[in-house]
Amino acid sequence: LDFKPDSTYVFMKIPINQIDKKYDNEKPVKIRLYLKDTNTNINIGDTLSGHATIYHPNGREAPDSFDFARWSYFQGLSGNGFIKDFHIENSHENKISNVRTFIHNKANSFLTDALFLGYKKSISETESKIWTTVGIGHVWSISGFHMTLVGGWLFAFFYLIFRMIAPITKRIPAKYPAMICAWFGLIIYLLLSGISVATTRAFLMTTFIFMAAIFNRDVLSLRNATLVFLIIFLINPFYVMQVGFQLSFAAIFGLLWFFQNKTYIKRNFIKHILHIILISLQTAFIATLFTLPFIMAHFGNIPTYGIIGNLIVLPIFSFAIMPLIIIGTISAIFNCHYIINIAHDVYNFALHISEHISNLPMSNLYIPHLSNYVLILFIIGMASIVLLVKYDSDKFIKKNINYVIGSTIILFGLVLYITTPRPIFYSTTDNSLVGFVVDNKIQFNKSRASNHFFAFDTWRRFNFEKPNDKNTRYKCTKGLCKFNHEKLNIVYMKNITTVIDNITDICRDESVNYIVSPVKINAQKCDAKILRDGILIYKNGRIKHFYNRRPWHT
Repeated sequence: LDFKPDSTYVFMKIPINQIDKKYDNEKPVKIRLYLKDTNTNINIGDTLSGHATIYHPNGREAPDSFDFARWSYFQGLSGNGFIKDFHIENSHENKISNVRTFIHNKANSFLTDALFLGYKKSISETESKIWTTVGIGHVWSISGFHMTLVGGWLFAFFYLIFRMIAPITKRIPAKYPAMICAWFGLIIYLLLSGISVATTRAFLMTTFIFMAAIFNRDVLSLRNATLVFLIIFLINPFYVMQVGFQLSFAAIFGLLWFFQNKTYIKRNFIKHILHIILISLQTAFIATLFTLPFIMAHFGNIPTYGIIGNLIVLPIFSFAIMPLIIIGTISAIFNCHYIINIAHDVYNFALHISEHISNLPMSNLYIPHLSNYVLILFIIGMASIVLLVKYDSDKFIKKNINYVIGSTIILFGLVLYITTPRPIFYSTTDNSLVGFVVDNKIQFNKSRASNHFFAFDTWRRFNFEKPNDKNTRYKCTKGLCKFNHEKLNIVYMKNITTVIDNITDICRDESVNYIVSPVKINAQKCDAKILRDGILIYKNGRIKHFYNRRPWHT
């Protein structure tokens, strides 16, 4: 189960022949259904009956864009849809997985769902955009931030207890049993939070830190981060492709590289406070800098005031909302909701501040699409800065070889990014949805297309437009769209009647460069003009093809 503010997502297994009659076996396949009902009494293990509308997951809508079919394939999902009229038969089994559902029902709080139970969609889309704009969207995915806080509180709690037990502290330092107890507490938190990739990564990282401290080894080292990276990669190589994985490790490698040679210096109270502020500024800046390429690639925007949001709003989550939610959720199990209500008041206060920050001028800079090639160059450049060993030399280049090589590669990627042209024509792989760029705005041949859900926003990003911008329909005459761009002429025919009526004349017309249609056309004399599969066309006539023919698309 996954709970949204106004609905519920149900992940379930059903026989494959219930989806497609051509299969005569009952091989179980996993699907995700959308239930627009928040009062549904449903638990893991129940039987759900009804008539559902199920779609095959869409493939990518442009090169280097999000591929929902690939994501579904590696999540084990065969279909995605919705169900309206249904019947639930409760199993009445005491499954351990239903502990999360029990806590969800008891707490009745979206903050508990997000920060304690790890449900991904519990925050409304409007509020989620505000948090992303102020640069703290990561707090809604349980990861290192949450593990650090919970692990720190548990360690402090058990440390104080063991300090009072003299027979133990006379033999071993109190910090060792405190770390072990805190680690077991984090296991419980990991299980309750749903064991997501980001949470698992943070738990493994915390485990290595505890082990290093117990065995008197270097706690903050790139070696530990690399080991965690390899373990998660071996569990499922596809995790490397996920946004949370990339953002987490980019920030971790950057912070470990920056702080690894810092030493402790004793300071007076004023200098200590100033040092904490400096460390907070450095942490926010380095984390933002190292995650920026991935934010650009996946979200198509830059949160301009992200550092300000981290400095002002993040402490409210760290020292107020998180502890109140942890304590409030536990008390809510015993029907005491007072503390959770206080957490909601503090949350509304933080949201009010964030709204002011997000409403500042240019709070979100929308940028052109960043290709995989450019992203790879940025990654290699950052890895060179972090991992290359410096020479002990008087010469500047040898002494700073990591900066020289890394900066050169990043600069080359930046030049490639700036000089990459934007397409003037877009088409999906089935050629049913197309987009024409007119006066720097995309015009679509349809106002909506449920089988190409991501195409509209994806193409807007490619064309340097804001998501959900209003785009006009391209004017077509009797199903025939003629697009002229300087010396480039493209003709789109949307149905079989239009093809039959016009194909002969269009093939003979020497001014027509390309023909696109969802109808399969076999015209030997003008086959060079006919474009098939997904395509992008640039104003210089260059064509970029993309296909959805991998195992996850079939």
